[in-house]
Amino acid sequence: MIRRPFALAVTFAVAIPAGAATAEPDKGEPSPAGGSAPATLPYRGPVMPGTQPAPPPPLPPRPPPLSPAPARRRDVRGCPVGYDCHDPLEAGLLAFERTAFPGPGASSPWIDPDNADGTDRIRYFGAPIHGPIPRPLGSRESPSESPSPLSIRPDLPWLADIELPDLPIRWHPYLIRYLEFYKTDPRGRALMTSWLRAQGRYRDMIVRELRAANLPTGLLYVAMIESAYDPHNYSRVGASGLWQFMPGAGRVYGLTVNRWVDERNDPVRATRAAVLYFKDLYQRFGDWDLALAAYNGGYGAVLHAMAKYNTNDFWELIRYENSLPWGSTLYVPKALAAAIVGENRALFGFDEVKPEPPVAWATVEVPRSISLKIIARAAGVTEEEIHYLNPQLRRNRTPPGKPYQIRVPAGRARIFAERLPQLRAEWGKYEAYVVHHGERFEDIATVFGLSTSQLMRLNQVDTQAEIHGGTVIVVPRVSEAEKQANRKKAAASLYRADSDDKEAGDDKLIVAVPDPKLTVEGKRQVFYRVVAGDSLYAIAHAFAIKRTDLALWNGLTAEAHLQPRMVLQVWIDPDFDFAAAGIKVLDPSRIQIVASGSDSHLDAVETELGRERFTYTAKKEESFERIGRKFGLTARDLARINRKPPDTVLAPGESCTVYRKRKHK
Repeated sequence: MIRRPFALAVTFAVAIPAGAATAEPDKGEPSPAGGSAPATLPYRGPVMPGTQPAPPPPLPPRPPPLSPAPARRRDVRGCPVGYDCHDPLEAGLLAFERTAFPGPGASSPWIDPDNADGTDRIRYFGAPIHGPIPRPLGSRESPSESPSPLSIRPDLPWLADIELPDLPIRWHPYLIRYLEFYKTDPRGRALMTSWLRAQGRYRDMIVRELRAANLPTGLLYVAMIESAYDPHNYSRVGASGLWQFMPGAGRVYGLTVNRWVDERNDPVRATRAAVLYFKDLYQRFGDWDLALAAYNGGYGAVLHAMAKYNTNDFWELIRYENSLPWGSTLYVPKALAAAIVGENRALFGFDEVKPEPPVAWATVEVPRSISLKIIARAAGVTEEEIHYLNPQLRRNRTPPGKPYQIRVPAGRARIFAERLPQLRAEWGKYEAYVVHHGERFEDIATVFGLSTSQLMRLNQVDTQAEIHGGTVIVVPRVSEAEKQANRKKAAASLYRADSDDKEAGDDKLIVAVPDPKLTVEGKRQVFYRVVAGDSLYAIAHAFAIKRTDLALWNGLTAEAHLQPRMVLQVWIDPDFDFAAAGIKVLDPSRIQIVASGSDSHLDAVETELGRERFTYTAKKEESFERIGRKFGLTARDLARINRKPPDTVLAPGESCTVYRKRKHK
C-alpha cells in the first residue's frame, strides 16, 4: 500500500467498448480533488490511412447516486426523510422540549444565576467557571459571545487570540487540554503535523461536499480524528474508510458492502454518505455537540443519556456517571480542538506544514471483471497505484457481473483506452457466475475446467465457507458444450460411492431421515445437500419456509451449525421456482431414503463402502482387540460400533456387530 499522492491533472471519463478503444475527456467537470478541468478537443483514437475517424464513444454513466434506506434513516433523524421535523407548526412542542430539557441560555439545576458579579456561573468538575452562558449551539458564535477561555485557563494567554471555526464552540477544560496537547506536547505536535499533511489528499473534495449540503466545513476534521484521511483505514471493531462507517450504517446510507466492493473505503461515496448522516443527526438533535457524540457512540446512546439525566446539554451529560460512553465524552472536544487548530495553524506553530497534493484521478469504465494487475498494465502504472486510488476493491479485481468505473492516475485515461483492448486475450477469457444455493465449490470448478484450488486462487477465497448461494464469482469463459460435459462429471462425483466396482450411473445417495413415511399436505419433497457456509436460516430463507419446520423435518437442533455433505429433506410448494431462487437440489431418482439408524440404513451405508455388516458371536472369551484382528478392525473400531469400552471382553455366547470387507480373506 502506498501513500504517495499523484499530481493534479484533468479528469477524464472514458468508456471502453467491446471493440476498439477510444476516449473523450469530459467537458470541464470538476475533478475529484477540486478545481475545474478545462474542456479539450475530443480524442478520436488511432485513424488508419484511407478510413474515416471513428465516432467518439458515449461517455460512461455517472456513478450511481447513493441509495440509502429511508426507513432506517427515519430511525436516525427521528422523522420521515424529506420532512422538516422542526416545522413552525410544532413550535409549541419545541417550546416544551426547551423547558423540559434546558440547554445553554436557560436556567437549569447545574447553573447558579445567584452570584455577586451578575454573571451566570457554570460548574464543571465541581469547580466554578465564570462567564456568560453562550448562545444556543445551533449557530456560529463569535468570541465576544462565548465564555472566555481565559476564565478557565488564565495561565494560557494565547487562548484569547484563537479564531473560531464554523462549528459552535463551548469552552471546556477538556477542549483546552486537547489544544495544549497539540501546541506543546511533542506527541501531539507530531500527530497533528501528520494529520495536517495528510489532509491535503481529500480536503478540497470533502469541503466541496459539505458546502453543497450547507453543513459546517469544520466537519472536515471529523475525518481527521476518525481515519487520518486514510480511506484504507480499518478499526479493530470493523469500522472502515475515511469516515469509519460500520457495515450496517454504511448500508443504511447507500454504501455497497459485499465480497467484491466495500464502498465505505471509497473516499467520494463515503463522504457523500457521511454528509447524509451528519444532516440526519443534526436534524435529530439540533445541536452539533450532541450530533458529534451520536456519530461516535450511536444516536441511541445519546437519546438514552438525555432522557436519563433530563438535559440536552452535551457538556452537562459528560459530568454524570454512566451517561455517555467514555470515548464519546472525549470525541467531541477532540474533534472541536482539531478544527480550532486547523483554523489557527500559525498560532499553534503548524503554518510551515505543507499538505500533500490533492489526490486526482481519471475515471474509466471496464466492461467486466478485470484484475488490477491488467488495469495497471493498460494504464502504464503500478498495481499499487491502482489499489491506492480504488481502496473500495477488496479482491484485487473489479467486481464481476457488470461494467465498473475504476480510477486510474490522472493523465492515463487515453493510454488506458488504447491498451486495454490489446490485452483482451487476458481479461476477456473470464465471466461472472452466480453461485446457487446448494452448489458445491468443487462442482463449479469442474464445470469450468479448473481445480478447486485454482478457482479459490482466482477469487481470492481462503475457505469455501466464504462462498454461499447468491455470491458472484469469476470463472473462465468456456463453451456450452464443455460446460455440459463437465456438468456430467460433476453430477457423477456427487452421487458416486466410495467403492469403485459400480457404474456412476447406478450410484444412489443414501439419505437418512427421522421418518421416511413423512408427508406434508399440499407440499412436495426435495432434497438439498449442504455446502460449506450454509446455515439453517439461509436455507430456510432460500426455500421460503420456516427454520423451525426445516429443523423438525430433519431432526435438527435449530441453533447448531450445519456441516457440508449433510442432506436435508425440504417440503415446498408444488410450483416453487428453483431457477428464480437460485437453488440446486438433488435428483430424486438417485436418492435412497432410509430411517436414521435403522438396519437398512446401516447395511446400505456399509454396502456403499464395500463392507458387510453382520453379528459375530463369541464361542469363548474374546476381547475386542482379538476379534478386531480377524476382520481388519481395531479395538476402538469395535468400541465405536458397539458403543462399549475398547477393553471389552465377550463371554462365550455374547455377540457384537462387526464390519468386514466383502473380499476379506
